[in-house]
Amino acid sequence: MSDPTREEAQMPYNPTQGEHGEIERVLQRHQASLLATPGVTGVAVGRSAIGDPAIVIYLLDKKYRAGLPGALEGHPVVTEVTGPIDALGR
Repeated sequence: MSDPTREEAQMPYNPTQGEHGEIERVLQRHQASLLATPGVTGVAVGRSAIGDPAIVIYLLDKKYRAGLPGALEGHPVVTEVTGPIDALGR
């Protein structure tokens, strides 16, 4: 008889595989060059307007959108204006 308090997953959890694994690898390959672009304050994996996985580029101002790619290695790129990001709160 099985133990009802023990939960067994049908599929093992592995965050490096599946829906976001490939897009995260693409982001890692392009992260340094994206962050070196003037006006780019950050990058992440997020969602497009229709809910598909996308690479998100955070910008100081909308004027920095010009020249950014619309896709990277087949993955959509979306931009979001955040203004300056100060993780240390200074």
